Amino acid sequence: MKKLLSAGLFLCNLGAHAQSCEGGLYLNPQVIRGEGSSQTESALRELIDFVRPTGLSVTPVLNIKETQDVLTAVKKSVPPCWVYGNPVVGLASGYRPVAINVDPIQSAVLILADIGTVKDGKPVELKSLPPEQQAKVLAKLKTTSCFGMKSGVTTSLVKAENFCGTVVEVIPQQGLGQSYLPTKAAFHWQADRWVGLITRLQSAQATTMKNHHGTDERIHMAELVVVPATHASWGYGIYVHPNAPADAVKKAATQFKSLKTTSPLLLKALDLGGKYEFATPSDAAVQAMKKSLATGP
Repeated sequence: MKKLLSAGLFLCNLGAHAQSCEGGLYLNPQVIRGEGSSQTESALRELIDFVRPTGLSVTPVLNIKETQDVLTAVKKSVPPCWVYGNPVVGLASGYRPVAINVDPIQSAVLILADIGTVKDGKPVELKSLPPEQQAKVLAKLKTTSCFGMKSGVTTSLVKAENFCGTVVEVIPQQGLGQSYLPTKAAFHWQADRWVGLITRLQSAQATTMKNHHGTDERIHMAELVVVPATHASWGYGIYVHPNAPADAVKKAATQFKSLKTTSPLLLKALDLGGKYEFATPSDAAVQAMKKSLATGP
């Protein structure tokens, strides 16, 4: 009888271990961009189809919008086996980064500044201004409100450097993603009140107010200044729970690192551009990233 009881307890323990994690979490880039439901659902299916062959659990895979969603999920009795997203949500999980797109992301603040003389003018780089003017711009930015995406890597990089007086974080949602930020900033701007817009450096350099409107139509005359963040970030990647099957983790790492695809749907689902490279970051690189994002010691 004791042997049967012991065997039963052993099997129960095995079952509990097998159920130590299930499914995954997905910071869907289509939601961040503000796409509609059909695009977000398509991206979710693409990710699941890509991860399934590795053997990692794909039931359920849940779309998340911010860091708090991750912190809540990992505390459940059966937490997710993996997280696919940017380093803000990935590192917040405490899971091990297995395969990360190391192609760097450069962040910047686009300042909607004083009224100038050129309508819908192109942005100028901070470094192109005289030193004394650079100092004035940075000082005023310290008293300025900046708009960015909540749990976005560009927002976290800027927050870590304390560029802005206040960072207003917009929660991602369908129909209102990153493309909504310039409009939100434009409506906040006034002739005597600067506004900052947090985005990728390339986007900041290419943005004008030509197609945007605000409460004050003089927004089209606002001077635009680009202030780059000092540190860069890596991109999206997969972070895996310590109890996930070792063979599945190995397969996942191999699958991401060997990825060579031109499928536009898969590229969008994985938040990849024309250039990408997956790798497993070292412990030192992880600590450096936490410091850059102000997410750890």
